[in-house]
Amino acid sequence: MKRIRQTNRWTNCELLFSWFVFLLFFLATCLNSLSAIVRREFLNMNYASWEISEWLINYEGGFVRRGIMGQMLWALEQWFPFDVRVALMGVCIIASALMLWGILRLFRKEGWALLIIPTGFCLGYTLFSLWGRRDYISLMLTFSIFLIFKQVISHPRSWTRWAAFYALSAFQLLMHEAAFFYTFPILMLYSYCQGRDSRLSASKSILRCLAQFSPILIVMAAACLFKGGEDVAQSIWDSWLPIIGNYQDDTSKMGFAMVALTWDVKATFVGHFTSAFIGDVSPAAWRVPLALLNLLAVYYLTTRLNTVNMGIYKPKPMNHVLMSNVVLVQLIALVPMFTVLSCDWGRTLPYCAISSMFFYHLFKDEPVRFMPSLTAASSKIQTFISDNRVLRSPYTYILLVMLAPVPTYKAPLDHINTFQQKFFYLFTDLFHQLASFIS
Repeated sequence: MKRIRQTNRWTNCELLFSWFVFLLFFLATCLNSLSAIVRREFLNMNYASWEISEWLINYEGGFVRRGIMGQMLWALEQWFPFDVRVALMGVCIIASALMLWGILRLFRKEGWALLIIPTGFCLGYTLFSLWGRRDYISLMLTFSIFLIFKQVISHPRSWTRWAAFYALSAFQLLMHEAAFFYTFPILMLYSYCQGRDSRLSASKSILRCLAQFSPILIVMAAACLFKGGEDVAQSIWDSWLPIIGNYQDDTSKMGFAMVALTWDVKATFVGHFTSAFIGDVSPAAWRVPLALLNLLAVYYLTTRLNTVNMGIYKPKPMNHVLMSNVVLVQLIALVPMFTVLSCDWGRTLPYCAISSMFFYHLFKDEPVRFMPSLTAASSKIQTFISDNRVLRSPYTYILLVMLAPVPTYKAPLDHINTFQQKFFYLFTDLFHQLASFIS
């Protein structure tokens, strides 16, 4: 009887603790989104800002990376003028609502705890915010591409499915080439392992894989080669000036995203790496371990999604080894985004977590698995976690969700760029106000 009461007590503590942390981050996410919409985006939407100008890159200066969405917007503007900033906010709200609905539906189907959804590992920094830019559209395309590729494998002679696969893939890469890293390496590895599973030699499996993905690789190569320049950037900006004139703001300089088309590659790589791991304000090497901690955390949190029981639905069995395979592949594939191509941790970590969840959900029942060496490594790691009383504890999971210092961008704790810092300053301010009221 004592054991039953003790179990119920710990279960109730788990429920209360998990819901406290979830609601804390959920409230912070809502406040962050509302603040961004009202204060920064609706009242001060600037054409030159990253949030707006990256959408405006088009082909009016010639073919260039990330130009397809801007070209579509520009073409629509020629038919009937509209304030593109307001339209982009509408697109952002719709995409956020669809992503939130899709993620909640996915978690319900898999029986996963909702705990990480409002954190920086998932939707915490980008939900209903223009700062996420085209990420949600791209991730929804990733889900669609995964789904169509699964159908293609089952029906390899269906040219309509192949056409849809290549069309969506090309559109996604022309929208933003960074999508390549969280969408296609894992599919290419899957294709290679499928060839090996069919008793093809290694060389034939590689050739088969390259043949299947050659159109995608060509589009990716084109997006990388045609990276832009000063003339292209100026032509793009000039193409929007009549529209900016009709719906004016205080913009007096070229958009940051157009300026980025002129950046030197080496300087860009070094700048991103330094900002992501060291920081720009009072550079300190102690931020490196915090950044690495977040990479370990995204692995642990994503591979153990059924650890916590929040009482909404009963946790379901999870293939931790398979999810580990998927997350490890995504982490390796996204190394360029984590190092030299971006310093926006609040966007790149969700690339890894969300795309891994999508792949696991769609392919968990398929017969083809990953390379034996990868599976062996995943098996050892997951066995170690399962055998360790601390690591398998739901309280360890909850504490890591609460304490992992995921920044919006740049190195952790560089400026006030983590939820934890915002919580600290909020509670400190409330404490001072309460103390001053009492005194």
